[in-house]
Amino acid sequence: MYSSSTEANSSPPDAGKYIRLGIIAIIGIIILVIVGNQGVILSMNMTEFGYQFTKPLYYSIVSALVLSAIALVNVDIKNRSSIVWYSIHVMITFLNRTTHDPVSKNVTSFRDYRLSVPQFVIWQITKIFLFGAFFVNVMFGLAVIDMVDNNELGIDNLSKLFSLPFVTPQSSDAAQTVISLIPALTILVPSLLGVIGIRLALYVGLHSIVKVITSYMYDSAQGKPKFLNYVSTIEAVIGIGIIWAGINMFFTEQIDYNTRYVIGGTLVAGFILIGFSIFDKIRSKVLTHPIKRDIYIRVLVLIAIAIIVGSVMAVNNSIADTRKIEYLGPYTQQQIAVNRYLGELDKVKVNVNDVKLESVSPNNIKSYIEQNQDILSSIRIWDWEAAFAKLKPEIGQRQYVEFDDNDILRFNNTMYWAASMKPVLPSTVSLENRWYNEHLVYTHIPNGFLTLDATTGQSIDSDELFAQRSIYYGEGGLFSQTWSAYPTNRQTSAELDGALYSGNGGIDVSPPLSWIFEPNFLLSYPTDSIHVMRYKDVNDRMQTLYPYFLYNMFGQNVDFYPVTDGNKTYWLIPLIIGFDTNSVPWSMGNPYLRLVGFALVDTYDGDITLLKYGNDYFAKMIQRQYSDKFVEIPSWLSEQVRYPQELFTWKTEMYNIYHVTNTEEFIQANQFFKIPDRLEAYYIEAKPPGFDQTKFLGLLSLELRVSQGRNLSGYMIVENDLPTLGNMQFYQVPTNSTTKLIGPTAVREALEKDTDFSQLKTLLRNPRIGDNILYRVGDHDVYFIPVYTAGSGEGVVAQLGTIAAVGAAFDGEYYVGLGNTQEEAFEAYLHELSGAVPTSTSKDVISHDKNARIQQIKSLIEEKNLQIVTPTSIQIPLSFKEGEISYYTQSDLDATSELTSKFVDDFVIPRSKRILMWQDGDALNIGTIITVDNVTELHYISIGVGK
Repeated sequence: MYSSSTEANSSPPDAGKYIRLGIIAIIGIIILVIVGNQGVILSMNMTEFGYQFTKPLYYSIVSALVLSAIALVNVDIKNRSSIVWYSIHVMITFLNRTTHDPVSKNVTSFRDYRLSVPQFVIWQITKIFLFGAFFVNVMFGLAVIDMVDNNELGIDNLSKLFSLPFVTPQSSDAAQTVISLIPALTILVPSLLGVIGIRLALYVGLHSIVKVITSYMYDSAQGKPKFLNYVSTIEAVIGIGIIWAGINMFFTEQIDYNTRYVIGGTLVAGFILIGFSIFDKIRSKVLTHPIKRDIYIRVLVLIAIAIIVGSVMAVNNSIADTRKIEYLGPYTQQQIAVNRYLGELDKVKVNVNDVKLESVSPNNIKSYIEQNQDILSSIRIWDWEAAFAKLKPEIGQRQYVEFDDNDILRFNNTMYWAASMKPVLPSTVSLENRWYNEHLVYTHIPNGFLTLDATTGQSIDSDELFAQRSIYYGEGGLFSQTWSAYPTNRQTSAELDGALYSGNGGIDVSPPLSWIFEPNFLLSYPTDSIHVMRYKDVNDRMQTLYPYFLYNMFGQNVDFYPVTDGNKTYWLIPLIIGFDTNSVPWSMGNPYLRLVGFALVDTYDGDITLLKYGNDYFAKMIQRQYSDKFVEIPSWLSEQVRYPQELFTWKTEMYNIYHVTNTEEFIQANQFFKIPDRLEAYYIEAKPPGFDQTKFLGLLSLELRVSQGRNLSGYMIVENDLPTLGNMQFYQVPTNSTTKLIGPTAVREALEKDTDFSQLKTLLRNPRIGDNILYRVGDHDVYFIPVYTAGSGEGVVAQLGTIAAVGAAFDGEYYVGLGNTQEEAFEAYLHELSGAVPTSTSKDVISHDKNARIQQIKSLIEEKNLQIVTPTSIQIPLSFKEGEISYYTQSDLDATSELTSKFVDDFVIPRSKRILMWQDGDALNIGTIITVDNVTELHYISIGVGK
């Protein structure tokens, strides 16, 4: 008969079967959606880019297979456990249980749960497909393939690393060992340590914890909990975790005299816990509960290890406080060696810059300027902001473009600012017309570059530099937001200005693939093929095809700029590789950065050409894998290429610290440099000491980090011309130099304090002071500073108010010259320097007194037995100046004597025994009166004697 009891005892429906089918269906749907969503994009990428796309995909798959297999694949075929399927089994059991059954009765212990062999094998393979994407590391895959091709990465020497913490280095051999291991420590080891850690967490940690919990529930249901057995398992898990932490300590960025004790104490604690675990496991066969005394022993042993290690470290630190060189010195020497390798600092040439402040005779200033006309004519007068303000009005009424970037370029030994633009959708486009305009109209920029002469400030017809100015592949704006397209059989064009694209960029997509790519094409062009252009942002394009390189450094996109071979225009993108060095001993976390080469990206077609440059281990690796893509840098690029500013600045930052190779000085840390605040690298045409002609250089000034003064310790340059691209030189000012080299802050103050500039500043009405760039002109270190009447933020085209030449050499007084051109400013500076009170560095000074120089001139005349007459005024109808000269220094005396003697012999002695002498400002005039055809004439010479 039917009753409530029979209802309670009836078998529940088989929910497990449906749950299994549901799980399989869900997994199938997820895979189908992922494949369906990405299938079209994948097919288009493979068709358009070929192996440029499939190669990094191949490396990604290799890395996913290898790393996910290490992390996730369970090789314990005997136990065949799986937390995922065990959780599903528990859920199914819970759903099938009757309402009166306790949970513990229906939950099988995880220790007793087994998958069938086929199910276990299939699940291991399925895990790789499901979770492999989370382990993608294209660099790791690239390295694995390169190793398969029998190319070593130093991994065979990895065992040498484990002895470094336990041996005090006596030379740089330890650093050389680390350097030889950098390929493995930067590419392979971090990924392997990560996946092994995941594997231990899953199959040692999580599995053991689940076993303990389920065993406790199962044993408790039977009234026989085995607490000692659970404790032994937990001890083993903690011990293995501690040992793994100790192993990771070998791969650390710093090793010192205490590292051995930290590692040793950690490993000892881990092995002791495992020993306790084995001991407790054996005893658990007899005992069920741990003894309190045993727990105390274990805790006290671990505390004792920590106290011993801590005490040893404290004693070492105390001793090292007074014997720092002996204790820390050997490790500091390794740190210096490793970081000098990371920054390639051994390649930096150091020159002594003996700063002097020597005047030029006023008589020689004109010729001095002519001798240095090559550098004066190359001075960069217009800075980024002023050039931007001057070029901006040239956009005119084109509302569909905005400025994207402004780059300094060099063509034919002339510096230019080249402003590139990006397409934007005009704000007047209505919402219903947005899709049409984005994809079919605003597809490019017809004239994408504007140029300005960086010296004269004159706008240049960009067609003279760039024969191809249309940009279909660029940066920012619609390039980064969307794709463009057009029907392949079009007769008329919807593109801007009616342009008909005829390049190789993009791909033809036929129905029904075009419908899947964009459903709008199903109704608008149901039977037509569509030419689709994607990845139009150059950064996106490069990251998709060549994901190995850095396109963003220190929070900013890596700067790239336009170049041309005379016909086509390209973006020149530096290919910089970067690796973390957290696993490299003594690296202090400083990254490994190298310039591998450059990429030329056609602005019209989007074609990519890779150019060789670097020769480090990664450069060789990538060049081997892309041997048919890398070519030599073409000759036409030799004067347009420049060393990446980001890399130049980073290397200089490394040099700021690791130029100090003396261990004691490094520990004292009082000789470190820094880049002045708000100063970026300048790219200029310059001629530093040692160069016989102007060169295209990058320049960074450096000052002492701990100094309260604002004087420069020197300046760093990097060469841009091939074949010396990347060569760096540091011009260091000796610390004991009596003449200092003032820095950017001090030079601004010097200009502000100048009387003439203060008056001019009032007239200019709130001018903007531009870049202050240090140049070497002849033997003079001079800052050239443009002053503009309007800035870019004022809505007015910037105008040049004046140019200041401020002497960088300083011995107590500033020298400033102003002019409308750089030549005039430099001339004014030289006059200021020569007419001022002579400095202690001048060896040819006659006297500090103007009257002494006048008396010397009188002596020259008196030697001719002439009478000097000093009139109160001279009123002669005709006056003739027969010569002019300046007399400030001993070197001027001979020329002054020669001019005076010639004048006396030609105009005075034949006619008179008297000679006239009078002063006019800073000049002393010497003359005589002659009557010619009954007309009185005054003939005289003028000698500048200063103040």
